[in-house]
Order: sequence, then C-alpha cells, then structure tokens
Amino acid sequence: MSAKNKPGSSMLWDEILKAIVDAMPEQLFPLFKELYGKEYPRGTPITLLATESSTYRENPDAPPGSRLCDIALLVNGTDYYHLECQMRNDQDMVIRMVAYDLHFAMQHTTSGEQNPDGLVMRFPRSAVIYPEKNSRIPDVLRCRIIFQDGSEHIYQIPTVRIQSYSLEEIQEKHLNLFLPYVLLRLRPRLNPKRKFPLTKNELTAFVDKVMIILKDEVEQGYLTEQEYDDYVNLFRRAAEKIFEKHADFRREVDRMTKPLIELPSVLQKRLIADNERLLANNEMLTADNEMLTVELADKNAELARMRSLLEQHHIPVNA
Repeated sequence: MSAKNKPGSSMLWDEILKAIVDAMPEQLFPLFKELYGKEYPRGTPITLLATESSTYRENPDAPPGSRLCDIALLVNGTDYYHLECQMRNDQDMVIRMVAYDLHFAMQHTTSGEQNPDGLVMRFPRSAVIYPEKNSRIPDVLRCRIIFQDGSEHIYQIPTVRIQSYSLEEIQEKHLNLFLPYVLLRLRPRLNPKRKFPLTKNELTAFVDKVMIILKDEVEQGYLTEQEYDDYVNLFRRAAEKIFEKHADFRREVDRMTKPLIELPSVLQKRLIADNERLLANNEMLTADNEMLTVELADKNAELARMRSLLEQHHIPVNA
C-alpha cells in the first residue's frame, strides 16, 4: 500500500475518488446528471486526461514547475470535466480552480478556428467535491473577474457536499461514488463527551443500509459484481481511517463487510469460474496437441514420400 492510501494518511479521501474514477469511470455519470443534467448511456467513451500541467507560461523566468489537479476527463469525445476533492473549506479554492481550469483550457480546448474573435478557449465543466460535512461550504464557488478592458465575468462552479445527501437520496440517484465517504458523517459522534455518542448498534444499522444499497445496485444492473467488491473494499479502507482509534467499531465494520466477499455463494461462483477457466485452458492445450499431432503426421508422410522418391532413383537414404 502506498504512503498516500495508508489508513492514517490525509490523502486517503483524494485517493478513494481517484481509485473509483480509474477503475470504474462510468460511476461519474450519475454525478454529471445531478450537477449538469447531462445523461450518458453505459458504454459512452471516456478518456482520462493527464492531470499535470506546466506553470511555465505563468512565469517563464521562474524555475520549471507543474500544477497537479485531481481528475480530468473527456466524455463522448466532446465534453470535458474537471473535478477536485477538497476536505477543508478553503476560501482560496476558487482561485486555484480558476488557475486549474485556465491551464486545462489551454492544454485541451484551445481552438485556432478562424473567426472574428480569434482563438477560442473553452473551460471544462468543473466542480469541487467536499466529502466531509461543513455548514460553511457554499452551493457554488464564485469569483468576479475584471479584465483589462473593464469587462467582467463571474467564474462560478458548483460544489458537491456529499454529507448533505441522505442514504435514500444516494440510492435513488445512484450516486454510489459517495458511499465510501458516508462514514465520515459519523466521525463527530466518536467523541465520548458528546451528548449522543455513536453506539455500536447505530453503526451496525448504518453499515447494513450501505450494504443493502450496494447489493440493490448490482441487482438493478448499475454495478457489476467486481464494482461491488471494489466499493466494499474502499468502504473498509475508509472505516480503517475513521475508526483507527476505535477498534471495536473498526472490527464491526470489518465483520459486516469482509464476509460479504467470502460468502459460500460467492466462493462457489469463483470456484466455478476458476474451473471453467482451467477447462478452457485444457481445451486449448488439447487443441494445440491435436494440431501438433496432425502437423507431425503430415511431416512424417512427406518424409516417407521423399524417401520413396530417393529409393526410386537409387539414391542412398540415411536412416
């Protein structure tokens, strides 16, 4: 496990989002529908784009440097998206997003089409995802930009406040990529001095709801079995981080999630798949052996024919 995604690392939440996008990028489609009203059918082409851009153009005299954003992708060959995962309510975030999107547009969308306005540069659809609850996070990040000619533009992008969605809303809108983060809403109640600290029964009921949602998404065809396993694994990683100082809660999540991957039915399914794979390999080997046998028979027949011709011409044949 890399340093970034160890349970104790503050980078874990960024890495969870990146892992989801890398392994199952179509899980972003419900989010795009929620934010922008854009719907994409399953199988729509997705291209993950480089997230590192040079800062050379900002100051050519400065030492070479780069800027690294979280997630950048192209959907259906036409629609560009840029997502950032942010834990803190950083007031400077909107400024960084302007810089990210400017570099993104320069790198991916600048068009040299001939038109009265010269070059065209399109910003991507951007959003900032906030996994942890914070009442001070606004609905949108906004920055007023005043150009040298006095014209103005309001740069505005939506925020995604994961903890503002109930489990029912997450299930209804198929926002499964929120599920690895939902345990964060329980973290404030881990303080034993709180009036109503978290109990084991409450945690059990909460985790049970999450597992039901994931299983229902598989049954409805919104998740594959592999994607289900991936989400369960990421959920457990999140639990390791959140409950790192609460071993009893950590064991409870582990008890409720780890066996799900090793249920007898799942184990049987995997053994059947392994057996079919071995049979297929054996059939391939058998077919290869049959081909070799035929080739060998053909070569022996050709050799016998050549020997017969040599003998007819009284040419000695070596044994």
